[in-house]
Amino acid sequence: MEALTYYEGKLRVADKATIIYQLFILTVIFFNYPRIPNGFWLILIHLAIIAFLLWLPNLGGGKILNWIRLWNLVPIILFNFSELHFIVHNVRPQDMDTLLIQIDKNLFGVHPTIWLEKFHHPILTEYLQLVYTSFYFLPLILAVLLYRKNRMEEFDYFAFIIVYGFYLSYLGYFMVPAIGPRFTLDHLQSFPLHGLWLSDHLQHLLNRLENIQRDVFPSGHTKITVLTMYFAARYHRKYFYVLLIIGPSLIFSTVYLRYHYVIDVIAGFAFAAFVIVTAPAFYRLLSWLQFVPLRSSEECG
Repeated sequence: MEALTYYEGKLRVADKATIIYQLFILTVIFFNYPRIPNGFWLILIHLAIIAFLLWLPNLGGGKILNWIRLWNLVPIILFNFSELHFIVHNVRPQDMDTLLIQIDKNLFGVHPTIWLEKFHHPILTEYLQLVYTSFYFLPLILAVLLYRKNRMEEFDYFAFIIVYGFYLSYLGYFMVPAIGPRFTLDHLQSFPLHGLWLSDHLQHLLNRLENIQRDVFPSGHTKITVLTMYFAARYHRKYFYVLLIIGPSLIFSTVYLRYHYVIDVIAGFAFAAFVIVTAPAFYRLLSWLQFVPLRSSEECG
């Protein structure tokens, strides 16, 4: 089957996982409605996402619709992350940074972000900020490589893995809301981090795009990078060899650049392992579940 038409008439497994997450967030907003800014509009958007995903398989073929079927989850995941700015802190107002700071101190005897100051260099900061920002493209590149090779079964499973990984991270932010060492330990740092040309601009860009999030535990950057490396090793060796350089650098950057505590990174590895172990059974379950009656392939043609 041609890659572009692979999802015609299908509600893919990643879509089903996305719908389940939208229902979870709808429930959270509903029971905390007075405390959620723009709650009414968020509810409408989530209902629209669910309706869109359920209706999309029944809209027939066409190049534009098929492209939407392939890549619609990219903007949906980004929206789901952005809205956490309005939800997590209003639902869980007590940040847990103190606990995470204490765990790091117990593990290492120092604050890791402060200890890493001795390795500061503008060139290193520049490189690590570039690598940190590349996170948003790493899983997408593997997905594109699989799509271009028409390996749609692997594409479908990897899309599910990334959706599962992101949404599990988002649930973690509700369980352990924390803002991160760049805010909580700033008064202990000897100096701000500066690179050469782009790092300051990239930091400001990320701050504007992401807002102030309680998105520290687990480290989503670590988890998604580990998942991408794991499946690149299985599906695309050449890309995996590239990630052998980028991946460890990115994970190190999360602490060096003061975005995360080390315990967040450890949790990122643990969450990634959990996804890898549980994903096959969850994928089979969602494949078996039929959310709505779908049109036959003859009808879609």
